[in-house]
Amino acid sequence: MDSKNVLNQMGRLLDLFRKELKNEMRDLPPLRQKDFQVLEYIWTANPEHSVRMSDLTQFMEVSPAATSQLINSYEMQEIAQRVRSTEDRRANFVQIHPTLLKKIEDKMEDLNTRTAALLDYLGPEDSEALERILTRTLEWDSARANEAAAE
Repeated sequence: MDSKNVLNQMGRLLDLFRKELKNEMRDLPPLRQKDFQVLEYIWTANPEHSVRMSDLTQFMEVSPAATSQLINSYEMQEIAQRVRSTEDRRANFVQIHPTLLKKIEDKMEDLNTRTAALLDYLGPEDSEALERILTRTLEWDSARANEAAAE
């Protein structure tokens, strides 16, 4: 298989993923790239999917007022909500809104089910090969990124 064919196949697969993602997101509020980054930051912060407002401000590299304005907008769209700390009433946290959180969890469960179906379709040998190839691809890309950062 030559590099052009591999690139073409990867492009087709990414197009399928994009179309699927667009379909899956019809029932979600319209989100920009920045919104996805903020939600990913909140999602990965801890098992409760919440972060301090001050940490979010640092992550976004904006002023506290800009963070507050963004969260106000998110609250109106039911994307995120503010929660006061039970230990320190001065501390405010931001968490993914429960309605959106449920939709995300449902979509994650569906994705896990579909991935399991794909692996069943591929069979054990091809499934292991796919995992090995994806792991090596990520390692290669990470090494390239590290080399570029060192230059």
